[in-house]
Amino acid sequence: MPPSPKVLLIGSPDNGLVPSQQIDALRAKYDLHVYEFSRIADFHQSMQGGGSLSDVQAIIRIGLDMPEGIERPRSGWTGRALSYYPASLRVVGCFGHGSEEEDVVGLRNKGVEFFSTTGGMDATATAAIYLIISAFRHLSYSERMLRTDHFRQAQFAAMKSSDPQGKTLGIVGMGSIGKQIARYAAAIGMEIHCLDRPSIRAALLSNRTDGKEVVRLPELVFHPNLESLISEVDCVLLACPYTTETRHLLSGRMFQLMKPGVRIVSVARGKCIDEDALCSAIEGGIVRGYGTDVHYHEPEVNPRLFQYDCVTLLPHVGGLSRGALRNHAVQCLKKMDELLSIPRENIKG
Repeated sequence: MPPSPKVLLIGSPDNGLVPSQQIDALRAKYDLHVYEFSRIADFHQSMQGGGSLSDVQAIIRIGLDMPEGIERPRSGWTGRALSYYPASLRVVGCFGHGSEEEDVVGLRNKGVEFFSTTGGMDATATAAIYLIISAFRHLSYSERMLRTDHFRQAQFAAMKSSDPQGKTLGIVGMGSIGKQIARYAAAIGMEIHCLDRPSIRAALLSNRTDGKEVVRLPELVFHPNLESLISEVDCVLLACPYTTETRHLLSGRMFQLMKPGVRIVSVARGKCIDEDALCSAIEGGIVRGYGTDVHYHEPEVNPRLFQYDCVTLLPHVGGLSRGALRNHAVQCLKKMDELLSIPRENIKG
């Protein structure tokens, strides 16, 4: 009987995120190892000839409770380990959204399938709605005023804020998170605008299912390009991945096309917005509210943003609820099991 496929888990399988039944089923099917290396160099060496992981078939991050000595998620760790991966390696899975800092091309050139997870869809969309509401109502400013014993001043300032109901929201990036934001924002009375894409039109026309729930999109107003979208809407929301094409997607020229008093919200990546141009747009009265969960040089925050009362800042926590972490971990292990169950030659990159 051939040995069970060897799998390395980075993050404890007993952290409470993954149901015990799922872990037990995987332990019965795979030779599970948990990352316990004190140095990254030891991890790399273990994958060389004769090492404990020289025949590993999958490396999976399943949580944020990383042991000391391991590189952080979204730090380019897959690329730095590329030359050490054994020929047996078939799958690398990352806990969380996004893959822009990982060497996906290098992995696939070695015949390794890479995937990330979308477990934070609901949590991130919820955070986005909070940022939209705060950008219109300036609620974070009201709380700061209250915490410094300025109750009445906060009330007077609130009278100058606006409601999001009846306003137009332009979503850039209609993936799983963008679609969920569209549903939530429509539910509070916003009109949803987006870029015209065949996949979005197909999703709008279909009644496809996601598990047992019917996934429906609200009515959408389509635009042929970004310039058209940002010039018409009351709030621009970024939920797109970071690529060379989306770097500084919102820049000085783009801010000049927007309505005076526009709101900007981002749950994408920090570098999608030219922050200096954004600050100039705030000071010039173009942008009247800004809410973001992402920053250009995380974990550092642009100090200019702290001085504006109309700005709401979060420390990239949109997808970090307990439920989201559980979804990510469960998805990671399920996807790994699916890929390892397919003969290697049948996997299409």
